[in-house]
Amino acid sequence: MATSRNGHELKDMYNPETNTLDIRSNGLYPSNVLSNLCSNGFRFDGIVCGSMEGFLQSLKRKDLDKQRQICSMKGGNARKMSITSWQTDQIVWWKGQAIDRQSEEYQQLIRRAYQAMFEQSERFRTALMQTRGMVLSHSSGEANPYKTILTPAELCGILTQLRDNYDKRDKSQELLEKSVKRKKLLYLHGFGSSAASGTVRTLRDLLPEFDVVAPDIPIDPAEALPFLRGLCMNEVPDVVVGTSMGGMYTQQLRGYKRICVNPAFEMSKKSRVLSIGVHEYFKPRKDGTTHFEITSDIIRHHADMEEHQFDGITDNDRHQVWALFADNDQQVNCETLFLEHYNQVMHFHGEHRLDDENIRDVLVPIIRNVCK
Repeated sequence: MATSRNGHELKDMYNPETNTLDIRSNGLYPSNVLSNLCSNGFRFDGIVCGSMEGFLQSLKRKDLDKQRQICSMKGGNARKMSITSWQTDQIVWWKGQAIDRQSEEYQQLIRRAYQAMFEQSERFRTALMQTRGMVLSHSSGEANPYKTILTPAELCGILTQLRDNYDKRDKSQELLEKSVKRKKLLYLHGFGSSAASGTVRTLRDLLPEFDVVAPDIPIDPAEALPFLRGLCMNEVPDVVVGTSMGGMYTQQLRGYKRICVNPAFEMSKKSRVLSIGVHEYFKPRKDGTTHFEITSDIIRHHADMEEHQFDGITDNDRHQVWALFADNDQQVNCETLFLEHYNQVMHFHGEHRLDDENIRDVLVPIIRNVCK
């Protein structure tokens, strides 16, 4: 069974008999991503929020500097800042304004914050929309609204409303845009990178006939792979392109045309790269996050996934997967492993990281040819 970063076992919180998903930080995806403790970053009323837990705990503080500090925290750290003094008069604070916890004004504030997170966090939005048709619950929360900043009923009501409203939105403009016959490319970045990489910008410049979708990939593969599979179901890309670690994930997105560039199929064995500790992203993520943490659990999750990453390959898969290998890649060499399962291999002159010339002269022509 998978484990979370704090060492607790990750559990399947879905009950098929009642069609109910219990939202828990130690739940399997998507349950854990819907938890307020998950680090779904967003910006609300000009303040950076590292998690919804950070925002909620900050409401208990009148001092604006302290509120900003707690807002920016990840879920676990923010929960440690919880205080109970607000319960006496049921007054909470937001940007210097006193608000009655039991008022409609408070409910509107909370809904606006969740709406901001839903719009800004692709990770959270994708997880929530994967619960379509399910009943949401939160069995571990405090039900008394006078003792907690958010009850399970309030949480599940807000999430259900967000999910339902998204499906009821006016899709006229989306339908109009989709009616234009444009191809869609899903790009998956490498380890320590982000959707803001130079490769994404270059692909968008060189492939104006494509819509290039580029997500920030979750650090933990126990979350990343389900997230990416769900994203593919929503986006239905014409081709998936992944570099390095992204190439490893790309290979596993069965049913789509896929191009793996210098794929890193054995991340758990790269101790110099996948090392325990706090690391800095090459580029900040969409939510402004600049650092990430690798734990022993994450390394183990990589090893578990790598053991099964080639399971269930069909003849159709072998016709839909291509790999590009650089002749001067000093970091990864997985061509032999790739050839044990696939046979469509191409080589190019370059190093592990793609430069603009490689993208223009090698990758882009292959993308166009694959998508004919």
